[in-house]
Amino acid sequence: MENSDIKVLMVGRKGYFDKGNEYGSGIPRYANELYKNLKRYINIDYIEFASPSIIFPGFGVLSDLLQSEKFFGIHKSNLEYNIIHNPDPGIRLSYKKKNNLVYITTAHDLIPILEPGVVNNIPRYGILKSKIVNSLLYHINEISMTLGNNTVKENISNSDYLICNSTQTKKELINFGIESGKISVINLGIDKRFFKPIEQDKKINMFIIGHIGGGLIYRKNLGFAIDAIRQIRDKNILFEIYGNISKYALMLKETKPDERIKFMGFAPEEKIVDIYDSFDVFVFPSLYEGFGMPILEAQARGLPVIIYKYGKIPKEVRKYCFEAESPEHMAQIIKQLKENGYNEKERKKAMEYARSFTWEKTAKETLEVYKRVLE
Repeated sequence: MENSDIKVLMVGRKGYFDKGNEYGSGIPRYANELYKNLKRYINIDYIEFASPSIIFPGFGVLSDLLQSEKFFGIHKSNLEYNIIHNPDPGIRLSYKKKNNLVYITTAHDLIPILEPGVVNNIPRYGILKSKIVNSLLYHINEISMTLGNNTVKENISNSDYLICNSTQTKKELINFGIESGKISVINLGIDKRFFKPIEQDKKINMFIIGHIGGGLIYRKNLGFAIDAIRQIRDKNILFEIYGNISKYALMLKETKPDERIKFMGFAPEEKIVDIYDSFDVFVFPSLYEGFGMPILEAQARGLPVIIYKYGKIPKEVRKYCFEAESPEHMAQIIKQLKENGYNEKERKKAMEYARSFTWEKTAKETLEVYKRVLE
């Protein structure tokens, strides 16, 4: 099929397709980069749903339901699409078939299905003094997560075809009951700013271990790395943790006696390359990741990356990582890197490999999927 014959409607939450958005992470970044790169080749439009409420998460699902007519409108319009692509399986859609319309969903991971509530622990709203309000918000969030998990299941089950980010997620989809022939693996990309020349000009005489993450949830396993740092008797090391500081409150109290462990707050996107470059080692001890983009970003900047050996990290991403079996083992790896440095040959291999993951490649492989499903 010729590119000119392919007409795609992409679905996303408000702000996903911001043409001026050069930064961001997660699903919004994926949706934006995919749209931006695909529109060079094919006729692609998008439709936006309202973003879910931050205070009352359940309202996000409600807003999707209330906007159903907005989505159903495409079935009544004169606009003829070949494909509807949903890059966010958390958005509730009704798969009302029209002619030969093909529905494609991107499954980033199966966390909501495999380990709801354990991997993504449901927060208590500790800032609120009222136990009644606290309990109410907690249960609203519980209901929201349940509805959200069901939405993910429905989107995965009802789609004609699925795209996933890793072979790990593909195996999970097959175990979930999806036919292998209905799934394509297309890895994510990293931004070109991570490819710029590296300037090694550290101004402080400290060895810095770093971590960058979104929020402190159970599966990020940061306690593993903190235990490792505590076992290193060296005053010339720092562990700098970047993320949503409000979610680090409990761990901040636990680590306050060790001045080498510092919670840095949110990492500004415009400074993130410089933050990576300030590290000597990057640690990412997650128990589960659908992909693990920070690993590739760190490696693209020439950093050694240490992960938890028994964490579920896709093989495509963990290829050049150091794998720690325990906090003691991680401490040992850090000490060896501090004393002996990072092998230059391995460093170059990891950098070259990480820089092979581009959004242009992601878009081109997605276009090939579009062509294949329309044959």
